[in-house]
Formats: sequence, C-alpha cells, structure tokens
Amino acid sequence: MALGTWLLVIGLCDLLRAARDTTTGVRRGLIAALAVVLLVLAGVLVGIDGSEWIGLGAAWIVGALLWLLGSSAALTDRQDAQVAVVARVVAFLGLAVGIVVSVLGGGVIESYGAPASILEGTLLGQIGLDHLVLVLGVVAIQLSTANIAIRLVLDSVGVPASAGEKQLKGGRMLGPMERLLILGLGIAGSLTAATIVVAAKGLLRFPELQRGSAEGGASDVTEYFLIGSFASWLIALGGVGLVGLSTASGGGWAMYFD
Repeated sequence: MALGTWLLVIGLCDLLRAARDTTTGVRRGLIAALAVVLLVLAGVLVGIDGSEWIGLGAAWIVGALLWLLGSSAALTDRQDAQVAVVARVVAFLGLAVGIVVSVLGGGVIESYGAPASILEGTLLGQIGLDHLVLVLGVVAIQLSTANIAIRLVLDSVGVPASAGEKQLKGGRMLGPMERLLILGLGIAGSLTAATIVVAAKGLLRFPELQRGSAEGGASDVTEYFLIGSFASWLIALGGVGLVGLSTASGGGWAMYFD
C-alpha cells in the first residue's frame, strides 16, 4: 500500500511535466507543493499518526521532493555539467529513498478505510485495494516518470536524449505504450508474449543499427536506442515484478487469470 501510494503520487505529478524538459521555478514549486499535499492527504486517509510521520511520512515527502526538483534541475540545467550531475544524483537518490522506505516502512499502513469499504462487494473490492493502488502507481510511473528517468540515464552516459528524439519523434508516446503493453501482458501471466514486443522493436530498428555499424561504429542513435530501450524494458519488468510479488503475498487477482 505504501509503495503504491508513493508511486502513484510521483507518477501523477510527473504527468504535469510530461512534455516539458525545461520547467520554470514557479512550475517546479507548484508540482512539488502538489506532491506534498497529495502525500499528506494519503497519510491522513490511511491513518498515519504523529510518530509514523516522523519516519514514513517524512521520507515520502523528502523522496518526492528530491526526485521532482532534482530531475527538473537536471533536465533544465544541461548547460552546466556539474549542476546536472549533482541534480541527477539527487533525483535518483529521491527515487531510492521513496521506494526503499515505502517497502521497509509500509507495514504501518493497513488500508484506506473509507474507500475500501465503498468497494466492498464489487470486483475492485475482490481484487483488493492494496493491489489496486499498487497497480495504479506502477501504471502511473510507466506513463511519464519512466521517460524522465530514461532521459536522465541517457544524459548520465553522455548520450543526450534530444539527439535521438529528433529522429524518434514519437518516443515519448511509444515508450509508455510499449511499457504498458509489457506490464499488461506480465500481469495477465503472459510475460513470454512480451518478448514479441521486444523482438518487433529490435527488427524495426535493425536497419539503422546495422547502418551505424557499417559506418565504423555505433552512432548516437544506436546508443540512444540500445540504452533507452533496455532502461525502458527494465522499468516495465520492474513493475511486473512488484505487482507479481504483491499478488503472490496477498492473493490479489491471480484468480482472474488462472
């Protein structure tokens, strides 16, 4: 529940800058403030008390702020290499803090009382609110947060995303669609079918990869494709793994795909 909640808030906030690398200070502040409000509201709904806010609640907020502000700074301040490096470290540190603390401290959260009672007797109620929140959080991450994380990875290894995006204009849309397809197939228990997506993408890009090799080495587009694609697939598979672990530990909706 804790991890799903945090991921959902991060994903929703990142959707507000889905098509923007460069963001103004005002926009960053508004998005960060929204994240804090949503996390506090979520904490109230699940009944986090004062002592728990010192641990889990504070880590939620700190992790969210580090990711949102750090990633925004890393993408906006590309002209200053040192600032960009520090900002990327801060951003990924924020992700790590939010995920690790949510996993380790999630035991203090039991359920969203009122929403859970409303869902009783419905299909969503049978699935379980814990699983539903986690899946919504994982889906939200695939839509925009993953794109931002991949661009940070590309920048960190010296392959600017902007160079590849000029030739792969639909990347910001195709990436989430690809990840959602892999995630959906994985949740449905057909992860093997997801390999078709990977194979198809490789075949479509093979002529460019082969041309780059023939010209004496990997081009920027080749590196962009390889690093970006593997990072994208790992994020999608990570989401499948999180949902799978939750389903295995709590029953979840595995019954619907038997």
